[in-house]
This record gives sequence, C-alpha cells and structure tokens, in this order.
Amino acid sequence: MSTLTPFETREANEDALAQRIADILRRKMERDYPAGATKRDAHPKQVGVLRATFSVEPNLPQNLRVGVFAEARSYDAWVRLSNANGTPQSDAVKDVRGCAIKLLNVAGERIPESDEPTTQDFLMVSMPTMPLGTVKLFHDAIYYSIERTALLFVAKMLVTGQSKVLKGLERSKFNPTSPLDIRYWSTTPYRFGTDRVVKYSLVPTSTLRSSLPATLGDSYLSEQMHEHLAQADATFDFKLQLRTPSMPIEDAAVEWREDESPFIKVATLRIAKQDFRSAERDELSETLAFSPAHALAAHRPLGAVNRARMHIYKALSAFRHARDKRPA
Repeated sequence: MSTLTPFETREANEDALAQRIADILRRKMERDYPAGATKRDAHPKQVGVLRATFSVEPNLPQNLRVGVFAEARSYDAWVRLSNANGTPQSDAVKDVRGCAIKLLNVAGERIPESDEPTTQDFLMVSMPTMPLGTVKLFHDAIYYSIERTALLFVAKMLVTGQSKVLKGLERSKFNPTSPLDIRYWSTTPYRFGTDRVVKYSLVPTSTLRSSLPATLGDSYLSEQMHEHLAQADATFDFKLQLRTPSMPIEDAAVEWREDESPFIKVATLRIAKQDFRSAERDELSETLAFSPAHALAAHRPLGAVNRARMHIYKALSAFRHARDKRPA
C-alpha cells in the first residue's frame, strides 16, 4: 500500500479493510452485470460525458503556482457527471451526484501509484464531507449493505451511537435542477506542493440556470444538461481551500470551515455548447477510468480514505476492463 507522507497517520487495519472492500465490490459486479457489460462499482450511472477546457487563472500569487496551477495555461479535459448509487437507478431518485474531471496532456512528476502518464483527475461529489469518513466506516457500510442487509448497517450505527453518519448520508441526497447548476467538493484532502494540504471545490457560475421539471423522468438530469448546452456554455470556478493545523486529514467526515480558510479561485472550467448524447460518448464513459491516483506528485491524495480508494479503484478498474475485454 501507499507510503505515508508526514501529514498522514495510518488507520488500524486499513490495508486489509481496503482489500476486503475491493473483494466485496468485485463479487457484486460479477453478480449484477454480464461479462461484456460490466459497470463501474461507484457512480455506475453516467448522466453525461462532456468535453471541457480547464483554464488556470492568470496572475496567481506565487504561493499558489503549484503543479497544474504553475502556469496560466489551459488544459483539454473530460468531465463525467454521474449518480453516486452503486446500482444504476432513475435520476428522479434522490442521490448524491458526482463530477469527475480528467485533465489531459499534463506533464510533471507523478505519484508512484499512477497508472496514467499524462493526466490529472479531480474527483468530486455534491456534498462537502464524506459521512463515511474512515476506511472502517466505509468497509462496514459496504459489507452490511451488500453482503448482509442495509438494515443491519443502520442498526449497527444506532447501537454504536453513530446516528450522525446515517443523518449525513440522508441529508446528502437530493434532486438538483441540473448537474451544471450545483456545487461539488473533493471531501478528501490532497497535497499542494511539498508542505501544504488542500481540498477542492467546483462552484457553478453559468448565466443560464435550469428550473426543476414538474415531472422528473428517469433521465431528467441528462435532458436538463442537453437543453442547457444546446443554448449556452456552462462554467464553474475551480477553487482550493488551504488547510490550517486544526483541520483533520484522516477523517473525511469533518468539514473544513470556510470561515477559517476560505476557498480561493485558481481556475475556470468551461463546458462549451455541445451534443453529448451519442453512442461514442456512452462508450467513452465506460472506457475512461477516474481515480485519485491519476495525479502529479504535487497533488498527491492524502488520508486513509484516499489511500483505500487508490487501491480499490485500480483493482476494480482492471477487473472491469479485463472482464469486458475493453482497453482502458
């Protein structure tokens, strides 16, 4: 598993727990999907894969010119918007929503775990924290929900006095007007250069905003994005939040207070008008692999949850592509 940085502390049994999570999810994928049509274990339902441009802000302060933000330049990118539930379901069902950004043609020293040579991925969801903020909680949720029953996980949280986890999971699910209208957060921390740590956020800035349809169809999120991008570009501010000493690295359930360290804009994500509803984009969605491990050394993922995710995502992506005989 990953070597720790000076910022990190290893969670008890985290390597074994990460492997158990990967094994459980692999078995679920084998049960749920036929060979040749295996969906990813997390965020399997995509609502759109979009071509985008990621433009670093000009005239950033010297202390923010790190990694992909070192120069005022633009990167071509792919953006995958998704629903978080591990089983594909109607967009009308309240859920956490995901946004994964893959920057292309990124040069620089990479982390040892990276299996892509020239990309930088930013993985975000529509909530500021991860209620399952430790590998143990992540494991227990996966184990009880998949191998046993979700009711047993609820009971375990109540018996052990962790009802706040259940409340956090429930509060995080909602029906947005459009994936292009909402804010996303990394929830987990990342290295920023050699001696600092940050979290990321994506804040919508488009002039055009959607209205919630009177009737929510199974694919209403894709339809809302299609209508938006037929009329206008979509834009977001990409921001980072610098960690202060009181902000934890090993518990992703703890929110870093913005009044203690405000988010700072460092780039603009622009999604130009486009028609993304095609067989080619659908196939691209299944081919693309997103992982915290696709990173420059300057943006190394930190914390037990990220260390586990790097192992799990790599194992399951390799399994999925091999099972479906689909190149990554």
